[in-house]
Amino acid sequence: MLAASISLTIISGLILYWIRPHQRAWAGWLSAVPPLVVTIWQVAAALPFFSGSDATTHGDNGFLQNSAIITEQYRWIETLGLELSFRLDGLSLLFGLIISGVGAAVALYTHYYLENDERQGYFYLTLFAFMASMLGLVWADNLLTLFVFWEGTSVTSYLLIGYSHRSAVARGGARNAFIVTAAGGLALIAGMILLGQQSGTYTISEIVARPGLTELDLYPGILILVLLGAFTKSAQFPFHWWLPGAMAAPTPASAYLHSATMVKAGIYLLARLHPALSDHPMWLWALLTIGGITMLLGAVTAVRHWDIKALLAYATVGQLGVLTTLLAFRSEAALLAVVVGILSHALYKGPLFLVAGIVDHSTGVRDLRKLGGLRHSLPVTSAVALMAALSMAGVPPLFGFVAKETLLESFFEAGEYGALAGWIAFGAASVAGAFFVTYSLTLLWEAFFRPGPPSATGGPPEQDSPHEAQAHVHHHPAFSFVAAPLFLVACGTVAPFALQPLNKLFMPAAAAISGEPVHKYAALWHGFSPVLLTSILAIAAGVLLFFKRAFLRREMARLPEGLRGVVIFQALLDRVYALGQVTARFSQGYTLASQAAIVLLAAAIPVAVALPQVSPSDLVPSNDFIPGAPETILILMMVVSAYVTVRIRTSLGAIISLGVVGVSVTLFYVFFSAPDLALTQLLIEVLLVVLLVIVFTRLSPDIRPPMQKLKQARNVLVALAAGAFGFFLVLFNSSEAMQAAQSISGYFLHNAVPGGHGTNVVNVILVDFRAIDTMGEITVLALAALGGYALLNAPRVNLPTSISQPPEPELQENPDGPVAAESERSGPETPAGNYDA
Repeated sequence: MLAASISLTIISGLILYWIRPHQRAWAGWLSAVPPLVVTIWQVAAALPFFSGSDATTHGDNGFLQNSAIITEQYRWIETLGLELSFRLDGLSLLFGLIISGVGAAVALYTHYYLENDERQGYFYLTLFAFMASMLGLVWADNLLTLFVFWEGTSVTSYLLIGYSHRSAVARGGARNAFIVTAAGGLALIAGMILLGQQSGTYTISEIVARPGLTELDLYPGILILVLLGAFTKSAQFPFHWWLPGAMAAPTPASAYLHSATMVKAGIYLLARLHPALSDHPMWLWALLTIGGITMLLGAVTAVRHWDIKALLAYATVGQLGVLTTLLAFRSEAALLAVVVGILSHALYKGPLFLVAGIVDHSTGVRDLRKLGGLRHSLPVTSAVALMAALSMAGVPPLFGFVAKETLLESFFEAGEYGALAGWIAFGAASVAGAFFVTYSLTLLWEAFFRPGPPSATGGPPEQDSPHEAQAHVHHHPAFSFVAAPLFLVACGTVAPFALQPLNKLFMPAAAAISGEPVHKYAALWHGFSPVLLTSILAIAAGVLLFFKRAFLRREMARLPEGLRGVVIFQALLDRVYALGQVTARFSQGYTLASQAAIVLLAAAIPVAVALPQVSPSDLVPSNDFIPGAPETILILMMVVSAYVTVRIRTSLGAIISLGVVGVSVTLFYVFFSAPDLALTQLLIEVLLVVLLVIVFTRLSPDIRPPMQKLKQARNVLVALAAGAFGFFLVLFNSSEAMQAAQSISGYFLHNAVPGGHGTNVVNVILVDFRAIDTMGEITVLALAALGGYALLNAPRVNLPTSISQPPEPELQENPDGPVAAESERSGPETPAGNYDA
């Protein structure tokens, strides 16, 4: 059923693309059905494991001890020992429910957000492909299977972020996100291969069950590579800057990718490999350092931004830092805090992103400087924003408060046991918690509850008239539009009062991270404690900072631009482009003849250097073959045809004479009893001649101009060098010494029939022994053909020639009303891509 659910998701995307959903009023509700079915199926599959057990008092049933609900295995590449294996346990169930549950809400929301957008079907197709990749990632029980879906999320997220392909900011955000995550993916696959080879298996459930992996000599290298993959995916410092740039994506994509799914992929990877890699100081201090910096950086930076999505993006960065810091520890409390924080974050950040989209869709504005008083014109949206933002601030008794209390308690507990890392994390989380409150109140006040717009200096409101402060709403959202964030925030509001059943989800998920049974459970009230006092003080400090937010914004605005991560990355990227231009001028600034000469000489020079070291006896053929009359005629035909090829003035004549050379080689194979090889050679020659004729007949003039004497001399020298290279290479290869030495050729000859079931050894080598290499060549040729076809048929578009980051556009209210289609937008939806640090 796991593989079937992934297939269902992909097929659903194709169906939505085919039915043209922008023309169907019911398409929004239909789009929510497939992910909702996957959600219901996961719950139904897990119910037998939940029933009959009180998770708050018992932790000894099989599921709570990290057993699997469902396992599936499918053959993939048997010769390499690869298989598609999936496993549903507590951790993958938690992530799977978030992916499909939030995915259902986002799918419904998308239809109304992109109303009348003709590319809505394409967005659904890409969104559901991404959803399938995320489900495959969290359900995978094989390292390489996980990596395939990991890369699937990178590709599909690139398409979603760059949906507004006419926007330079959207293209830049998609490019940056893809480069960073793809580079991390290269490091990750290297780490996975090392981990699989060192542990003797690529099955994740077996790897995490094997002790002693941290004692391996290659453990530091494995850890660094895995962390690079996870940190780039989950926007950890110093790779955090790509996430705000990705806010150029349509709001449904931002809500889904950057609150509930993609950015959690790195967190999931760290959690999944936690039992195998965490028992080492390197793990503790690496995650504590990077997670702590990311937590503080995201929390502090969020306050300075005026764009709602930019503020939420940096808030997400800060929360991801919190989760990374928690995973540095091995205690039950810390691991329970991870799973509670993951669900809590999805249930308040997802609705807030969707609210940002509703505000943008209704007013055409996301700039807090131009908003205010929306509680009057968007009352339901304001209520959703209020509950979600207060949960983000950690205000009791909301779910965010439960998550904050759980994480502070875990850090405090680690500190009480004498761990310096625990006190460091506790202090950082307390400071970050204050800023969480600050930016939550900033969002609520400035967008929804402020009675008047700010003054030009960013000071207090200049007037208090609700009518004048109220943003101009062009389009009031329908209930179906608000239903998705309303559903998510309702789940988050009810969750603190339903912790007993939820603990049956949290405890197995924490047990999967720990590798051992977990008996800690989440609770709304832990009694009066230093942790509760710290939480209250953090809220009070956050309120104080809220009133000082103008000062904070002014001070942070003074930071040098050169310290922004996106600026540093863009500078590096510009240097790479410059190096590419130099390389292109060197490699492509010559004619094809000159490039061919360089290649041939590069092959001939090593042979010329090595030739004096070869004994004359090594150049004696192993047999005394004397060509007969037929062979002599063929040799003469080839020599004459080759001479005609270089001397004839017409392109068609050169092609024909070159074809004669190929046919002569084919006849040689026939004379030496290799009819299958001759047939292969003949097919290649025919195809080559046909292609050359098609190409050259389109060129004019057909008469080649006379060549300069200097170029003729150069070509003669290159031809002699290449001919000598081939002659001596063949002579040496056919010598007695080489024939007596062991060669791979013997293996091919003896295994062609029993192993490849073919008598044509060359063909068996191509399609069997070197099948993957041949498939790669075919793939390259196919992609080149598709690229050429696209270039020939693409409309001409005048794009900027500069490779630098595009200038930051201003946020301006659209006087003509909102434009739902992202491909048409140049204002509200794109500027968040420039709010990077």
